[in-house]
Amino acid sequence: MATITLHDEQPITATCVPNIFIDEYMTQANGEYVKIYLYLLRSINRSDRSFSLSDIADHFDCTERDILRALKYWEKRHLFRLEYDEDGSLSAICFVTDAGHEDPIVSEKSTADAGPVKAADRFVAAAPGHTSPSESSLEEFCGKEDVRELVFITEQYLGRTLNQSDLSTIFFWYDELHFPTELIEYLIENCVASGHTSLRYMQRIAEDYAARDIHTVDEARVFTNQTSAVYYAVMKAFGIRGRNLVPSETNYLTTWTGKFGFSAEMISEACTRTIDAIHEQSFGYANSILEKWYKQGIHTLEEVKEADASFQQARQNQRAAAGGSGNRFLNFTQRDNDYEEIQNRLIQKSFTSDNETSCP
Repeated sequence: MATITLHDEQPITATCVPNIFIDEYMTQANGEYVKIYLYLLRSINRSDRSFSLSDIADHFDCTERDILRALKYWEKRHLFRLEYDEDGSLSAICFVTDAGHEDPIVSEKSTADAGPVKAADRFVAAAPGHTSPSESSLEEFCGKEDVRELVFITEQYLGRTLNQSDLSTIFFWYDELHFPTELIEYLIENCVASGHTSLRYMQRIAEDYAARDIHTVDEARVFTNQTSAVYYAVMKAFGIRGRNLVPSETNYLTTWTGKFGFSAEMISEACTRTIDAIHEQSFGYANSILEKWYKQGIHTLEEVKEADASFQQARQNQRAAAGGSGNRFLNFTQRDNDYEEIQNRLIQKSFTSDNETSCP
């Protein structure tokens, strides 16, 4: 097993958990992923930073694949950078500095100490993975009356003052995704109403809007209603209670409604058939059903019924063909006898025999 070294871009003298991790990253992550992140954060301060995946897996009593999934999750969130050797094996894990997301508590304190500032002065970095906006662009953006109103409304929704990262993200939606302020306000309002106040979560929704070419409130509302109907249809069909769907499960919903283009009733039917077939919740099994329908061009319940009927008829034909050619118990010519006539003949014969016997 290859040895993996752990290093960072900035020395840490204590096991400190960044506020941004608690405020934004941790709320959306799987609990097991959080534990692994904290474990590695603690390990960075040890004298011996070398270990293997099996060491971590043994520590958490899980598989190496579980550890890799956690590492790749945090890499996608730009908290880790995974490094590989020439053989493609994981050789190092680097804690990276996310310069685009300043600690919100620190930034708010700094703003307060510095006294009143203009909204544009609070912009430091752009949305994740994007370059910082220019000062002139920010000035122009923040000078718009509808933007000032949007910032005010957003702060009311979130119950706090927007920090630099928040404002940069909103600017990205406006400037690069070309969302009107009405759509941005709807996006934020809808996310807050569903219990999601993280701008990182809203960023994913915004990217989904852009991928689906949604640029008006009406289009967004139609999409929200469709996804909500699918969400609750799946929850009901699978009998899920007491929890929300996790990201890996909602990703399936995105595929079913986006790539496959299925309605809520079709998705519900696939989930119901999954329970009937294997007696448990399985998004993977339901996905195999929907993928098969998608490849067959089946998109309505009526077409599903027709496909079922055709399948049953094909099975009957197959059984009949197998029975007629290979089953010796069925492979004979049926006799065309009138059993009632035979019975009458036997009765008549018996009656005639009795009469002949009784004659002197």
